[in-house]
Amino acid sequence: MKLLSRSGPGSSPTSGGHWIGIALVLFVCARFLHLPVIENFFDGLSQEVDGSGRWYNVPYFLTITSTTLALGYCVPATAWVVGYGFNPRVPHWFAAMTGGVLFGAFATSNLRNRPISYLPDAFDSSLSQSIFWAYVALAIAVVGVAAIALIGRASSEFVGAIRAMMVLIGLASVTAILFSIHIVLRVFVVHMAPNVFPSSYVEGSSLIAVSLTTLVTVLLVAALMVPQVIRLVDRVQRYRLLTALSDSWLRSRSAQHRNHFDDIRVPVNLAQCWRASATPVVTHRMMFEISQH
Repeated sequence: MKLLSRSGPGSSPTSGGHWIGIALVLFVCARFLHLPVIENFFDGLSQEVDGSGRWYNVPYFLTITSTTLALGYCVPATAWVVGYGFNPRVPHWFAAMTGGVLFGAFATSNLRNRPISYLPDAFDSSLSQSIFWAYVALAIAVVGVAAIALIGRASSEFVGAIRAMMVLIGLASVTAILFSIHIVLRVFVVHMAPNVFPSSYVEGSSLIAVSLTTLVTVLLVAALMVPQVIRLVDRVQRYRLLTALSDSWLRSRSAQHRNHFDDIRVPVNLAQCWRASATPVVTHRMMFEISQH
């Protein structure tokens, strides 16, 4: 479980939770920025600026960028869980490159010139927009495939909590690949052949995208919670053992011939038992003293 323990400094992280945490923060930012009140606020600010200084759809752009970066951090999270070594700076270099490419494409396209309720609807086959959407779809697909490849290489070597995390991250990666396919279909295929898909798919594209990215977030949260749930289950088991045997432990200390640890007090109420159950030390020493009685 050391692999899943508390993270160290950002320059030298010590747990997979460090990378999953970054991904979750970016996912939360993506959902927050896509709120209508945030988008309307930024569009209102743009209208107060004269001339070419107006920039519309900035929150929407940041939502797409944050989602892409969040999915990118799934790869180092997976690498940490399976024990695959890598340079911790590489994910940040990838994030910087992704941010630069998407910003450059957005800034030089017409996506920022007017308010757009759903950006794929404004696709016009221009070079800037083609680079923007192609990079988003490709980056998400690549990180999804990379995460699945890492899991496939090591899936048979792990059991328990780490395997559960691998399964959840793998499901998140599959969902991310489906999201990249959805981007390609909705942006490129629908534009080239608008009658290929039913109108229900085109009209529900935004909901599909939100559902897929939300599912990725839920799966990553579940992966991050696996070690916490296991620790909680273990603690509850120790707590129940302490509450059941604390009286016997007290009686064992009154025996004439006994072996005990004077530095540990016997918990005598529920609150003390819960605090003592934080680690297995007290429980193990209790069982030792009782067995010597």
